[in-house]
Amino acid sequence: MNLRRGTPEDIPALNAIALEAKAYWGYSVEQLQAWREDLSVPAESLLARPVCVAEEEGQPIGFAQVATDTQPWELWAMWVRPRHMGSGVGKALLAWARGFAAAGGQEELAIDSDPNASGFYEHLGARVVGTVAAPIPGNLKRARPQLRLRTSAA
Repeated sequence: MNLRRGTPEDIPALNAIALEAKAYWGYSVEQLQAWREDLSVPAESLLARPVCVAEEEGQPIGFAQVATDTQPWELWAMWVRPRHMGSGVGKALLAWARGFAAAGGQEELAIDSDPNASGFYEHLGARVVGTVAAPIPGNLKRARPQLRLRTSAA
């Protein structure tokens, strides 16, 4: 696996990865369609929200995007193709995001997590600091965990 900085040319592949990964959690086709724009990486966002692409044999298999225009900086997006989940791709991307934030002087990285991904982040040291109501049809009690991840071992 190779990690590299994302470019505008990567955006179609990144958008496909985000939809594929979100669908993995069993959300309806209608719900995924409603989220399509929110899951997309706008080309103009790459300056303030850099992307790291994980690739295998030259093909993108996951990515992380860090928002530097928020305080604290936020893990804006992180998606891994389902067939690569559990293989260390997410861990490597989160390590990149953590290091990127640390290099930018951030003590913590904010994470607005899908409820299905919270355990992954917590396993890697993030702590839950709250929730945001995020009801969807069929799950009116759905909430997104809000987490913070220290950028150093301190």
